[in-house]
Amino acid sequence: MNDKNKFNDFDEVFIEKKYKDSNEVAFILGKLKNGIKIHIIKDPVSLIKETFSSDAPVDKAKKLLLTGLKGKVLKKCPGSLGHLCCNYYVVNLYLGCPINCSYCILQAYLKNPFITINVNILEIFEELDKILSKNKNKHFRIGTGELGDSLVYDPITGFSEKFIDFFSNYKNATFEFKTKTDYIENILKHDSPGNIVVGFSVNAQQVTREEEGLASSLEERLIAAQKAVKKGYHVSFHFDPIVHISDYKKEYFEVIRMIFEYVKPHDIAWVSLGTMRYTKELKKNMKYNYPETELLSDEFIECRDEKYRYFKPVRSLIYSQIIGILKKYDKSLPVYLCMESPEVWKSSMGFLPSKKNLGSIF
Repeated sequence: MNDKNKFNDFDEVFIEKKYKDSNEVAFILGKLKNGIKIHIIKDPVSLIKETFSSDAPVDKAKKLLLTGLKGKVLKKCPGSLGHLCCNYYVVNLYLGCPINCSYCILQAYLKNPFITINVNILEIFEELDKILSKNKNKHFRIGTGELGDSLVYDPITGFSEKFIDFFSNYKNATFEFKTKTDYIENILKHDSPGNIVVGFSVNAQQVTREEEGLASSLEERLIAAQKAVKKGYHVSFHFDPIVHISDYKKEYFEVIRMIFEYVKPHDIAWVSLGTMRYTKELKKNMKYNYPETELLSDEFIECRDEKYRYFKPVRSLIYSQIIGILKKYDKSLPVYLCMESPEVWKSSMGFLPSKKNLGSIF
């Protein structure tokens, strides 16, 4: 993904008044095209409510909103009813993503025409300091890739450098950047402090080509992973969503083979696995935004959390096969399942995790 400007072609920028003179806003505006229309607003919440659409799917966002993170700074991953959670914490630095993967759940969650960047970095760090300092005996696994890609806007924000500097002071936390890009230039300016993980979502090359929009190619991501490792960082890989395509076993085994061409097992902090799943709202948006996708043509069943997944035996088989090949490279490789049922965990992983032994995976 060589063109670092293709995601920054906004039509308009809306800036919350209290942050208009901040260094972060000035830095971002300096990276955008000349002549862009700028609006100073008092209340971003009202702006979003005015443009919120509860019914019609939202097309690609072309408007940038620069505001501050509202509510809790550090939130636990919401998980999914009846499915096990990996105790991950998130900072919602970015809301919205321009990569446009056909399966992206953000189509259903974010119903406004804005890409939102929360620029109140100092306030965010103040709150994180309070939490981490008061809980020194607890280890936090934290990331920013929940409601937006962690690095897709890093070329215009430079936030990764600030997060590396901040978390280098807290040994009771591991911070992960999770991305489908190869935008790691800012990260490579710094040696790893030891508790920063650069995470890459990966998929079968057929899925990457047909369903992952403007994402970096698999090879570009793996080259970036290799560069991060050479700088001292650990990396992670997220196979999510694993798609039950024809000859999926061969396709995903090839991805794993390629991964270990670029990095060694001891360079990997963890690997997560999750199969294709969707809500009714996401299905509606996928049909509208990506009518050519074939991801919905397989057989799915509604689960307790009202998400549709492949049947349990199908998921268990997929996981068992992928875990089997991963463990051939290193039996001690940390692997976990994302938003999976206890039954599938037990049948594919061979054990049922408690909070204690799931935490020990990492």
